[in-house]
Amino acid sequence: MITILKKPAALNYTKSLPYIEFTSDKAEVLVKILDNGVVLLEESYNPFNATTPVVLKYAGLLHGNQNIIIPGADRVTVQDQGARSYSVQITDSDSSKEIQFVAIKGFYYRQPLDLAFYTAYNWLNIGILPQSVKTHQPVYLTAYPAEPIIVKVDCIYEDGTTKTFEYARLVAGKLQTLDVSPYLVQQLSFDKLAQYTIYGNSSAGKLVLRKQVFSVEHFNPLMHDFFVFENRLGGFDSFVMSGDLKDTFKNSPSNALFDDHVVEYATNPTRTILKNTGYIHSRQHRQLLIDFSFSINRYHVLDGALRKINVKDSTLDFTRNNLNEFDVEFTYSDSLLAYPQIEQAPHYLNI
Repeated sequence: MITILKKPAALNYTKSLPYIEFTSDKAEVLVKILDNGVVLLEESYNPFNATTPVVLKYAGLLHGNQNIIIPGADRVTVQDQGARSYSVQITDSDSSKEIQFVAIKGFYYRQPLDLAFYTAYNWLNIGILPQSVKTHQPVYLTAYPAEPIIVKVDCIYEDGTTKTFEYARLVAGKLQTLDVSPYLVQQLSFDKLAQYTIYGNSSAGKLVLRKQVFSVEHFNPLMHDFFVFENRLGGFDSFVMSGDLKDTFKNSPSNALFDDHVVEYATNPTRTILKNTGYIHSRQHRQLLIDFSFSINRYHVLDGALRKINVKDSTLDFTRNNLNEFDVEFTYSDSLLAYPQIEQAPHYLNI
């Protein structure tokens, strides 16, 4: 006879997934984990006795099974691999139990935790206070709504006028990333945008997803660099670094000796960027930088596109009541980006 002692909630984060504990008075128990009906893992266990629980720890496995993708050109990107439905089947010779739950890739807090309540009313983003964004900065909000949502945007323009638009629609029970970059919101009107507020209403008009305020500031390409990263809540956040940037190109050749001649047969081009954050101006800015340093999916906006980067030995030293700044050293995952941009003369059509 199988007795379930502990199991995950209906909704969980992968890295903080609670253990499954059960007892059985049989010599062998078969455990299957199914991902949307497909068998992910099948194992046999031999309980020590009928009262000592068997503890199943699958957080790392399910976290690695899921993936959050960088949003594309659409306003709404459905993260099908970011939230998955699992079924754990536990069977011995005379009984069978099944545990069903949904897991979002992330690790909010140790559970048990009422994630169903949290995700129903909150964007899955680190930055929750009013934020300053640059005109060309990529900005994303992610949600796992419990009901269909109509996303609205309230715009304030520099001439003092205001307008409200329906921006997008979100479906229930799916992890979705919404592109709310200021240049997309600006396209809703010819008036110059100064501030906008994103929020989600139910079909009955009730405010469900809280209001997120963004104030639009001028983008200086000589100072500002944009970074996007996968946060610990299953979404994407972005921020700006405004300090100095040092771009270092290095080429390490490989040489061989053939018939008394040294021949260069291969090269290893590398490009290292050292970027200063500028002064840390708020607690929220500090939280974004810490989450960025611990993320494994980070991107830098280069030539208008998001380029995946690898950060080297990220260390953050913060002293309370002092002005803080630090340097971030990174390389691009795509080795072709180690080559500097080659300036070419324009080609003219001769008639």
